[in-house]
Amino acid sequence: MNVDAIMTSPVATITEDSTVGQAARLMLDKSTSCLPVLDKAGELVGIITHTDFGFHRRFLPMSDHLYTLMGSWVQPETLVKVASEVSKKTVKEVMSKPVVTVNTDDEVKRVAELMLSENINRIPVLKDGKLIGIVTRHDFVKLMIS
Repeated sequence: MNVDAIMTSPVATITEDSTVGQAARLMLDKSTSCLPVLDKAGELVGIITHTDFGFHRRFLPMSDHLYTLMGSWVQPETLVKVASEVSKKTVKEVMSKPVVTVNTDDEVKRVAELMLSENINRIPVLKDGKLIGIVTRHDFVKLMIS
C-alpha cells in the first residue's frame, strides 16, 4: 500500500515569515498539531508543531539551571511572559528543519520506519517535489478499516 492511501490531503500550511501566534491560531482553527512551512516560492522549508513553540527550555531564561535545580517548576507569570514573547517570533525562528519527507509512491511501511527511526510523528508527502499531503500517526488508524 502506498502513502497516498492513508495521507491527509489537503494539508494546512503556513509561511516562514508568519508569526508563531498566527501559527497557533491556524492550528487551533484547523484542529491540527502541525503545519508544514513554505517559503515565498511555495517550497517546503520546515515544519512547525505545537511542541516547537511550547514552553521549551530554549525560551525560558536560565532554564537549564531552573530545570536542573527545581524540576520543571516555573512561575505562572513566567509562562505568560514566555508565551507572549514566543508568539511574536517568526515561524522561521522556531520551525524544525530539515524536514523528513516521503513521496506519494513510497510504501506505508517506509513511513512507519521513518517515524520510528527519526522519532517523529508527522511526515509531509511530496509529489514531483511539491507538498500534497501529510501522514501523521493518526493516519495509521486508516489501515485498520482498509
